Amino acid sequence: MIEAPADGGPRVFTTPRLLGELAGVLGSQFLAHPPIAPYEVRVTRPEHPLVAGIEPFTVTDELYVCELHGELEVLLHAEYTGPCRGFAERDAALDEAPRPVLYLKRHGLGEVCYFTLGHCRGRYDVQDLGVDDTGRVDLGPWETPEFLTVLGRCVERMVGAGVPVR
Repeated sequence: MIEAPADGGPRVFTTPRLLGELAGVLGSQFLAHPPIAPYEVRVTRPEHPLVAGIEPFTVTDELYVCELHGELEVLLHAEYTGPCRGFAERDAALDEAPRPVLYLKRHGLGEVCYFTLGHCRGRYDVQDLGVDDTGRVDLGPWETPEFLTVLGRCVERMVGAGVPVR
């Protein structure tokens, strides 16, 4: 959950810890992201079927900086160390830790598959932020073949339909 800045106050977004036990189930709590810009996504576990055959790739998306909860099986990650301007947790990424982009988290008899990529931005996504219509839609990672391949594999695994997603 992201809370918008108060009217007339500084333009700083907060990410209150309201998830409670759900953060432990999900495996993370979003804190902030650096400015949207291209970054490299690296394969952490190349032998895993969700990312097998995927080489490092570049996307333009929000790189999530999160507080992590419990044991995660990180499959894709990115590197970022620096400020996250515009967020109350602006210093959350000053450590040298890799940033999980795709991970699996076991919980009871189930499993969470958390993939941070996939943002698109158009007029309806930015109007609440007081941004005028840019006149275009930014498809971000949806224009990246590696993203589409991994997303299809994730959907297939989680849905379990046995029918490949193309």
